[in-house]
Amino acid sequence: MSFQSIARRAILPAVLAACAFPAAAATLRVTVTNNFAAGGFSLTPLWVAFQDGSFDAFDRGSAASGAVESLAELGDPSGLDAALAAADGDAVSGVIPATATGPGTIDPGETGSAEFEVSPASARYFTFMSMLVPSNDSFLGAEDPLAHELFDASGGFLGDLVLTLTAADLFDAGTEVNNAENGPAFVIGQDGTAGEDENGVVGPVSSLSGFAGIETPLGDLILPDLTGDPAGLAVATIRIEQIPEVPVPPAAALAVSALAALGMLRRRRA
Repeated sequence: MSFQSIARRAILPAVLAACAFPAAAATLRVTVTNNFAAGGFSLTPLWVAFQDGSFDAFDRGSAASGAVESLAELGDPSGLDAALAAADGDAVSGVIPATATGPGTIDPGETGSAEFEVSPASARYFTFMSMLVPSNDSFLGAEDPLAHELFDASGGFLGDLVLTLTAADLFDAGTEVNNAENGPAFVIGQDGTAGEDENGVVGPVSSLSGFAGIETPLGDLILPDLTGDPAGLAVATIRIEQIPEVPVPPAAALAVSALAALGMLRRRRA
């Protein structure tokens, strides 16, 4: 067997191995800030999901699912994870806690951040949910699963996304009657698993006046004015940015060198 034949047999597998890169992934950093004034409402760790647009968590005017009820009443996102997996097996989800120590909530002025590795092809859209604390069944969420697009149809990142959320993005799950003295979670002296069933539908948050001055782990709640234009009351800011890609792996250089070597062998044989 000639030297050229041996070389080709040795180089070709190296070329194939070097070119067999995994599908491109993107690393996204999500940062959430609670914009309520000091003494105002807190948020449970923000549940986020990167999905293909097929996951519709809730709809205004319809009864909340059990997963939404658990999130809205207790801040528990585990049901949302299961529902997301059933709708979109390639979706990625997780929670973003507060960076500071405390009762585990994202409190007024606090910020939380986390990074997620996603596939642009299957994580084109972003959605989120978080319980409003204290409340019986109020939550912050994205109603339209296609509202927040991160990647285009070709997998290209569309740029940093900044969501300025207001009271217009707050919803009442319609699952538990709003009563500061019966069943709200994260309230001192209250059992968050209690409360009177409302048997209603998801709708905008209306009045939470009964919660003014209620004792929470952070102190007495200072209720913001929810009677005016909901869009004028800042609740939270979510920022999504792509982390710069790492340098091309050494395997790429190997592939180029191997291809060049094959070309030289062919020229010598000719």
